[in-house]
Amino acid sequence: MNRSITYLGLAVLLGAMGLVASPVLLSGVERLTVAVEVGILTLPVGLSVILWGAASPNPESTTVGGLFGNPDENVLRRLLKPPPPTWNARYNPGPRESAECRHCRTAIPWDMAQCPRCGRRRECRACNKPLFFLSGAIRCAPCVRDEVYCNCPKVKRAATSVTGTRGRSL
Repeated sequence: MNRSITYLGLAVLLGAMGLVASPVLLSGVERLTVAVEVGILTLPVGLSVILWGAASPNPESTTVGGLFGNPDENVLRRLLKPPPPTWNARYNPGPRESAECRHCRTAIPWDMAQCPRCGRRRECRACNKPLFFLSGAIRCAPCVRDEVYCNCPKVKRAATSVTGTRGRSL
């Protein structure tokens, strides 16, 4: 509710009521004068200004969208709201955190390109493509960058299930 507009409408409404009541208060006789006609015509203007102020948001604190709600304000809030995070930042893997082999579930150190158990290439955490030992570091082959700085297009990882102790998938 915008109080300044509402108070302005209240002043216009009180002024109109004063104009309507002025002949009775001043002369004691109820007559139809120009002041009464102006007062009667300004009554709806005062009421509409009060309703306009009640429905408009307060520029000082925009926590409430007006007395009757404001659909435009709700749409603006929805559009300007930042998008929710896509993952929990607390569980993002660090650059020197070990990875897990998709095939045999063995922990692979961050500085190795192949799984020590099954010998398969480790996959990039960003694009799921195999990593290689290039220029003295473990790098993603398509973009030739470190795994942390990989800018390849994102690819969804295929779901695999592991059964038993031998690591055979279904």
